[in-house]
Amino acid sequence: MFTGLIEEVGRVAGRRPIQGGIRLTIAAERVLEDLKVGDSIAVNGVCLTVVKQR
Repeated sequence: MFTGLIEEVGRVAGRRPIQGGIRLTIAAERVLEDLKVGDSIAVNGVCLTVVKQR
């Protein structure tokens, strides 16, 4: 469970089933600017890895 600092509250802007799971699209203003593939973000307390950024 993620216990770090909360820098911003974003929202789940989309979700799509993929083989073995689901792909989430997250919308946020500030924190996504510096984010890169391989970084982690917390969604509802669960730490997730960034696999693609647009």
